[in-house]
Amino acid sequence: MHQIIVGVDPGIVHTGLVVLEFDTEALTYRRQFAVVDGLDAAKAEAEIRTMLPTSRLDVTEIFIEKYRPRSGFSVDQRMMQANAEFKSELGGRLLQNTGVMQVVGKPLLQLLHVWNFGQSTHHQDLRSAARIAVLGMLLDPLLNQTLFIYVTDNLEGRQWDVRTD
Repeated sequence: MHQIIVGVDPGIVHTGLVVLEFDTEALTYRRQFAVVDGLDAAKAEAEIRTMLPTSRLDVTEIFIEKYRPRSGFSVDQRMMQANAEFKSELGGRLLQNTGVMQVVGKPLLQLLHVWNFGQSTHHQDLRSAARIAVLGMLLDPLLNQTLFIYVTDNLEGRQWDVRTD
């Protein structure tokens, strides 16, 4: 089974995009990423399309970190507007990130090659995008099964062809 998962972390300075592709039959895994300046949902969508030239965006699972207001911050209104823009433009699901660091920990992110990217962003937007993608996988029964297969195979020594573009 071939599945593509995208994690998106919208941000005022940078928006992080992480694409995870799994093929459980061929035992292949590919990780890609990109950074878009600012809260530009159209640019994010275009960047995702460039990472997936042979795939259709409408069959890709997209999980977007949902911003929640923090009383008194001036960015609240713009970030709340971005929630709607990214959901509309990308057709993805907004996910709360509350508790995500406890649920999606460093060992899992390292196993998926999404702990380090060789590129820094304003608020570790790429790592946040990866966490949201993995959280989305954990919450979806079919995607959870794919993640389980990948993790179990790695822990039991079955080799996957891993590409980190």
